[in-house]
Amino acid sequence: MNDPKEHFADVSVERLAKVYATALLNATLAVNSVATVMEEIDSFIDDVLTKDERLDALLAGAAVGRTTRAGVIEKTFGGRASPVFFRFLLVLNDHERLDLIRPIRRALHELNDARARRLRVHVYSAVPLSDEMQARLRAELHDDFKLEPVLVLYVDPSLLGGLKIRIGDTVYDSTVRTRINNLRNQLIERSSHEIQSRRDRFSSAE
Repeated sequence: MNDPKEHFADVSVERLAKVYATALLNATLAVNSVATVMEEIDSFIDDVLTKDERLDALLAGAAVGRTTRAGVIEKTFGGRASPVFFRFLLVLNDHERLDLIRPIRRALHELNDARARRLRVHVYSAVPLSDEMQARLRAELHDDFKLEPVLVLYVDPSLLGGLKIRIGDTVYDSTVRTRINNLRNQLIERSSHEIQSRRDRFSSAE
């Protein structure tokens, strides 16, 4: 779920996406197909749309009508996707809302996590988090929120050693809590050390 197109959206989009995600989750619960549909929506975005920009543009854009898009959906996913997910794509198409599929996917995962008392936490760091730091972050988040954290990790060098956390619609910057600040400081030290090491190697090479 590292598609940059779905990291942030405006509040109105997020709210509408949550409405559709709630309807999809309820439909999957009714036929006991939550895991299947979760895998399908992930695959639809990560393995289909992300890798085929023309199909992505065709389904999300207004260049072609609903009838043409419905034909593409039926040809591509008819008989392959589960009935629930296939019907959901057609409903989105009928309402001209296929462009919401990425925020819907995010909202769907967050709703299902809440149902299972999990907390999906999007973590942005300048360098990859070590296993030890991930474990410490999970422990701190569990203590604070009393839910089981699920970390979704992103590496963003523009943070310059910082740490940013997003939970739902709320972004906690590096001042979120003193204990998370301590992790941030360790990341800064690690990042600075790696930069200095690269400079040393470069100087030696000269």
